[in-house]
Amino acid sequence: MSLEFLPWEPPATGEVGAAVAGVRWLRMPVPGSLAHINLWLAPGNRGLVLIDTGMHEPQTTAAWEVLGEREALAGRLEAILVTHHHPDHFGMAARLAARFGVPVRMSLPARAAAVRAQAPLGGATPEGLSDYHQRWGVDFAELFGRAGARRVLGSVVSGIPAPAAAIAEGERIAELGGPWQASLHFGHADGHVCLHCAEGGVMISGDQLLPSISSNVSLYPGLVSQDPLADYLASLERLTQLPAETVVLPAHGQPFRGAAARARQLQRGHRQRLDLLREITREPRDTSAVVGALFAGRNLDGWNSLLAFGETLAHIAYLHARGGLERLAEGGTVRWRSI
Repeated sequence: MSLEFLPWEPPATGEVGAAVAGVRWLRMPVPGSLAHINLWLAPGNRGLVLIDTGMHEPQTTAAWEVLGEREALAGRLEAILVTHHHPDHFGMAARLAARFGVPVRMSLPARAAAVRAQAPLGGATPEGLSDYHQRWGVDFAELFGRAGARRVLGSVVSGIPAPAAAIAEGERIAELGGPWQASLHFGHADGHVCLHCAEGGVMISGDQLLPSISSNVSLYPGLVSQDPLADYLASLERLTQLPAETVVLPAHGQPFRGAAARARQLQRGHRQRLDLLREITREPRDTSAVVGALFAGRNLDGWNSLLAFGETLAHIAYLHARGGLERLAEGGTVRWRSI
């Protein structure tokens, strides 16, 4: 089955639209090219369960003020489930939890990543920074500072919510009013949760499976895995097993069918990026030069630079671990040459 976009009209900011299997669709703004994030209100045992929260910024905060009153969430919201720790998914979690008096559930790796992200330099230790610099030829502290990451991350997350029961691999989510099962994925973010209701033929995919863009897969100090691209490709392979008629509710873009087709497209895209990496390192290049070649013609200012370096290193690490790329280190410079 090929990719099929569903002809549903997206809700306006602060509005709620129907989706499928009793799930309702919200959209909140996100700065930059993403423009929006999709959030979901699903039936709970007594009321509603929110999946993801939006970014802690003025327009989203104002929209939640309106929604809270219109949907009577103070009496109806039972819990918040967070797919992963990135600010557009997690940013409003602490604020909404405090306002509505509900728990915030996420996986253990996702919560640990959220705590790290609020620490200086994303939780990277001096030893981790030194190892990263020596191994990959990238000064992460300089990159982090140039991207303005501390300012960005500090302003768009409302805090770390109180601990609640962690979401586990294979768990049937008790708060949801149907047979929803969780799966944990890595590559884009540590412990990313997807929620699948086989009976209803629907999956809430977060960022793990998007219909029109490829999720960023990056290698940074402090990650659980040192081979995030391998993790992401393995996750995509898992997602090819979804039934063809499954409706996928993604965090960005339009709901769709054809999970296997989209997962295969994304796998091919990363294989093509690896082929390009081999091609541009026929002659040795340092890491900065590889980033420039892989992202030629793109805006690499600020935050985009952090993402580009992280994604490049994820692909370098994948090839290097499998004997396709040679690391040449001399005079304090790390260069890469394809084998």
